Amino acid sequence: MSKKITIGKLFGIIFCILAAAATVVLLWANIYFGGQMKLIDKYYTALERDDFDGYKACLAEYLQENVTEEWFADAKNEILILQDNEEVRAKAEFVGRERYYVLYDLTIYNDSESVKIVDCDLSLTRENGKWVIIE
Repeated sequence: MSKKITIGKLFGIIFCILAAAATVVLLWANIYFGGQMKLIDKYYTALERDDFDGYKACLAEYLQENVTEEWFADAKNEILILQDNEEVRAKAEFVGRERYYVLYDLTIYNDSESVKIVDCDLSLTRENGKWVIIE
């Protein structure tokens, strides 16, 4: 018995191969870019919650050694200056990536209103297998 591959079977095989390849690419992109966005979210969450140690953990090692409470307060003021009360939250949405910069939209909001800031970027690098900020 000879086994013949019909056009339908051939298209089915090609479709399965393409679907598997697309899945691998999407998983890789999610892991690669997701790590960057998780870092940005952690960075702004630390600022929101007044978490100095969480803020330091987002920075490169050489910055962690030199960061002070004053530096942290200045970074926090970048968000606090945009709101009228103490209930502020920040949400970062991925826009794009260049070699060592992540571009994102940042929305600062409270219960009554939001202010969207576009074209934000942070300088990032990989250090010990994870993304860190190198301001």
